[in-house]
Amino acid sequence: MIMLFRMISWRVLNISCIIYLNLIILSKKMSANMKYLSLILILSSLLFSKVILTEIMFNTAADENQDEFIEIFNNSDSTVDLSGWSFKDSTENDLLIKYHGFTDMLLKPFSYCVIMDSSYYLNSIEYEDLIPDSVLRVMINDGSMGEYGLSNSYSETIKLFDPDSILTDSCRYIYTQTEGYTYERSSYIEDSWERSLVIRGTPGFRNSVMPLDTDLELYSIAKPAVIDPAGNNTFTVKVHNKGLSTISGIRINLSINGTFYNFADHAGSIASNDSAFVDFTVFFDNSGTQELLFDAEAENDSELNNNSLTLSVFVPYIEKPLVLNEFMKNPAAGQCEYIEIYNISGEPVNIGDFGLSDEIKTTVVFFPDSLIQPHSFVVMAKDTTIFAFPDVIRQNVFIASNLPALNNAYDKIFILTKDSQAVDSIYYDDVDDDAGRSIEKINTEFNSDDMNNWHYCVNDGTPTRENSVYQEPEDIGGSAHFKISPKTATPNDDGENDNLLIAYQFDSSYIYLTMKVYNIKGQLISKPLNGEYSASKGNIVWNCKNDNGMTVDTGAYICLLKAKDDNGKVVELKEAFYIAK
Repeated sequence: MIMLFRMISWRVLNISCIIYLNLIILSKKMSANMKYLSLILILSSLLFSKVILTEIMFNTAADENQDEFIEIFNNSDSTVDLSGWSFKDSTENDLLIKYHGFTDMLLKPFSYCVIMDSSYYLNSIEYEDLIPDSVLRVMINDGSMGEYGLSNSYSETIKLFDPDSILTDSCRYIYTQTEGYTYERSSYIEDSWERSLVIRGTPGFRNSVMPLDTDLELYSIAKPAVIDPAGNNTFTVKVHNKGLSTISGIRINLSINGTFYNFADHAGSIASNDSAFVDFTVFFDNSGTQELLFDAEAENDSELNNNSLTLSVFVPYIEKPLVLNEFMKNPAAGQCEYIEIYNISGEPVNIGDFGLSDEIKTTVVFFPDSLIQPHSFVVMAKDTTIFAFPDVIRQNVFIASNLPALNNAYDKIFILTKDSQAVDSIYYDDVDDDAGRSIEKINTEFNSDDMNNWHYCVNDGTPTRENSVYQEPEDIGGSAHFKISPKTATPNDDGENDNLLIAYQFDSSYIYLTMKVYNIKGQLISKPLNGEYSASKGNIVWNCKNDNGMTVDTGAYICLLKAKDDNGKVVELKEAFYIAK
């Protein structure tokens, strides 16, 4: 560090000598006008300044009568006797004198001196834990810094004079900065100042804003505009050299969710006050919110507190992990609105990555961070009356008074991710206004955005439990055909076999599907599917109602399923079933 100061000092001195010689020549040419000579003498004294102002405490959070201080620095390789030195604010000049217990006022090369208020010694210990014992202290010859203490209501200029009353340095501090922080010099060469980074400042040692010899900063991280959950993602890390020396051998380490992932090296060096960019390629093994920690390494780095940055990244799910399963839109007295979701995946899911919203989408209410286990139900409820329902699993319920109000006649419910992507949704309308009964999905695997897959709860509601109207379709195996279950449907709203489930599978990737229901007389009763493009495998729910919305009579019926593939091939399948009461 001393060698660095010496290099800076001699460099400034050489420049100063050249300027000074030119100024002498200029002064001889202007000897007829003495005002120019006076200006030259002032400029030359500044150029040869050895002692500089480095820190000013003018707005202490402690006692302003005794805890103000000024710090100076000997920016040369020779000792300076501070006897006869003084400083001045706007109006008054204060002479520096020996501090209690000090035998001299000798400021060693490249060393600090703290100028204390004369009343500090007997009345305060504010800086005793900060000022190193080896640092020279001096004090002023009267009872206050400047005329009435250093102002914290307007800006002032502090001037430092040598024993010959020659100005050696000056600083105009900005009074508006935060109480308890000092005004610090940020360069030994340039006249640049900033607010200290630490409260009470740094009396007697390196300023908090002063650059170190070696100081690598991890400045920023640029993430991809879109995160690819199934491919590589490039993150660009910007590192900045805040120090005075050139830095090489830089390595960036990356940890994901606390586990080391990989590292990347920067080939080359970074000059002082310069920056470089390092690309990081990341393939995410997991979906949801991932916590990334980037950490920079460099040999002899003197400041490690600025070497790390964290970044939260939401990795989209390739397959949706959550689905809507039940909702209460029109609660009876003593009930509340609620929405139930179901973990359809085979892994635990952090539901804190997801929120619920209605059709307006002005408010998305997110779940708190919590793991929902595979094939489990979680409920967001408007208030605590949710616990009045029987057998509610309390730990699977989250109360949110700001849950969007559901319209009784029509509305849309969304599960949204943190990046505003819709995971699942349902649009409901033209349903009975049956107060006090929730609307349940017949099977969690079925498409949510098809009202044929939903039915009113048999009783009132089943939050956190299997739906009362749940039905499981039959396994159709691997051949191209379909199966109906149950063989006898009983649409009496008791929750048992109220709907007809048709499971189908065909060989083609996509099919054009038609489904019609006929009675034994061959009369067309209903068209549950009147020509829709569909995946090759799926399920259809028929609510046992005709096209006029009336429940069909008891008896035997024929289901006709017709599928046309993208090559024009048509497959027609028929199966009989019964309707009973």
